[in-house]
Amino acid sequence: MNKEFLEKVATIDSTIETLYDCLAGEPGDPRNWELYRSLYHPNSKMIRYEEDFTDGEFRPQYMSPYDFTSSIGKYMEKIKKTGFYEREIHKIKKVFGPIAHVWSTCESFGSKEDMENNNPYVRNVHSIQMAYYQDRWWIINLYWYRETEEFPIPNEFLGLE
Repeated sequence: MNKEFLEKVATIDSTIETLYDCLAGEPGDPRNWELYRSLYHPNSKMIRYEEDFTDGEFRPQYMSPYDFTSSIGKYMEKIKKTGFYEREIHKIKKVFGPIAHVWSTCESFGSKEDMENNNPYVRNVHSIQMAYYQDRWWIINLYWYRETEEFPIPNEFLGLE
C-alpha cells in the first residue's frame, strides 16, 4: 500500500472520512476505487438492507467491495444522472483494543449545491466493524440502512441525546 493510502487509514476517523470522500463526485467523474477498496479487509463484506428486486422482499444484500465498485460504482460514474455526495452528521465509536464498532449517520446529496444548501435526499445509518493491525485500520464489514417513515433515525444516532 502506498504511503498516501496509509495516511488515510491511520485512524478510525480518517478511514471513515476517506470512505465518504471516495464516493463523492458528479456524473462522469471517476472515483478512486483503488483507494476505496484498500479501506476494506480482503475478506470484508458490504451489506445493504434493501429491497431485493427479484422478489420484492427486504433483506440484507451482500457484496464485496470489488463487487460494489464494479457494479454500483460504475453506475455512479457512467449512468447516474446526478452527482453523489455523503456527509457524516454524527458518529458513535466503541473501541476495545484492536476492534471497533462505529455507527456513522450520514446524509446523501445529488450535488455539491444540494450539500451546501442542506438538501439531502436520504439519510442512512452505517454500522461499521473495524480492526487495527498491520499499523492501520481496516473495515471488516459495512452494513447500512436508509431512514424511512417506518424507521426514522433515533435521536441517539443524530447526537441529540
